Amino acid sequence: MKTRLILLSLLVLAVVTAGLGSFWFLVRTSTNVGSSPIADGPTLDQAAESVNESIENLSGGPWALFSVYGVAAQAPFSADVISYPLNNQTANACQAQFNGLTLWNGTIPVFTGTLDSGTAPFWQFAYYSDSDHQIVLATNVLGSVHLYPSMSTDATCHPWYDLGNPESWVQQLSPFLPNSPAVARSALDAIDQRLPSQPSPTAEIFTSGPGVFVGFGDLGGQAGVIFDRCGLAGVTGIQPVLQWGESLQGISGSLSNETTNCAMLNRPYFAGYGSYEIVSAAPTGTNLSGATQVSFSFQVALLDHNQTAPTFFDGWGLANWMTSWNLTNSSGAQLAFGPSTCDSWVPSISDCRADSTGWYAVILSQSGDWINSYGLQPNGTRGWAQPVTALVSQQQLVIVAPRAWNLGGDTLAVSSTVATSTVVGLLSL
Repeated sequence: MKTRLILLSLLVLAVVTAGLGSFWFLVRTSTNVGSSPIADGPTLDQAAESVNESIENLSGGPWALFSVYGVAAQAPFSADVISYPLNNQTANACQAQFNGLTLWNGTIPVFTGTLDSGTAPFWQFAYYSDSDHQIVLATNVLGSVHLYPSMSTDATCHPWYDLGNPESWVQQLSPFLPNSPAVARSALDAIDQRLPSQPSPTAEIFTSGPGVFVGFGDLGGQAGVIFDRCGLAGVTGIQPVLQWGESLQGISGSLSNETTNCAMLNRPYFAGYGSYEIVSAAPTGTNLSGATQVSFSFQVALLDHNQTAPTFFDGWGLANWMTSWNLTNSSGAQLAFGPSTCDSWVPSISDCRADSTGWYAVILSQSGDWINSYGLQPNGTRGWAQPVTALVSQQQLVIVAPRAWNLGGDTLAVSSTVATSTVVGLLSL
């Protein structure tokens, strides 16, 4: 049954993408034409050089590069929103495996340079050791290098959907990758020759090696640039995906122009699916010093409206900012909403103190790590501490309220903040 759910979710995305075709009229974004490129972060070569200095001192090698991802996003960006073939399994397991800013954790820093610079504030590399069959993940975030503990190729975290033998990917990335500025210029030249340009804001993703995301595919023996909008804060609906693949020798390249839906759309393109439903497990209450907390795990489900009895499948593409949460008492009156007192990472949910003016919410990973919080902003609106993170099945939501509050009989409801997707869900406390 699990395999069927995975395949159906992928089929939904594939049919929607194929059925829509390539009809997007693109608008120009500034690439600083005629001027010197503006950098923001290192190039691929610069980022890799810094990481390699650390990798060389790591035991268990020699270590060989087999996967590259660099992200230059013109707005806050979360890769988890794009989704993976094993969506909630990959997101949850990799969040626990790599406790830091990676493709699976946090919001990627905003890129303020020009797309033709080939620079990016975020780079993620993966290395393989044929001697002990281990993988090491490393990141370079604005020049700061971080190495994560090594893992086996059959670990529960499955970042690459067709990894196979990593040694074959090592060979395909050899003898070298062309530096990102050259690849960026080739991609933008190809776009300018065939299309008006890519829309703004966009995320420019440099990659080579085995595939991670649904719909992007592999780039073995090629250096690639993907211009993607899904995963950017504030972007939903139908969006273009431009992909440029260039031979490692820079001899030839190819450009594809497709469209996709960033989230499940209201219209039932396939089998009646047209909304998300947040399906919660039974809540658990905890009384802490000065705070009342109610927590529950949830499933982000795709609701099949064509079934007599609704059938749920794990959903992809739902971002935090697309949802609004409301807490009411047994009479239907809204309970006061307050600011979050833990709007950045905390080691434990017990460190989230209550605010005396009202309730707020915290999103935790499946393993209990802080991901995001939802509270009253200084301007009086409801908002999130992290601009964009994905809501993924098996995560947890925790309501934090003043200690004197009795939340028994209250109801938490979720709704959509966008016109393109419907989000529903009720939880009785």
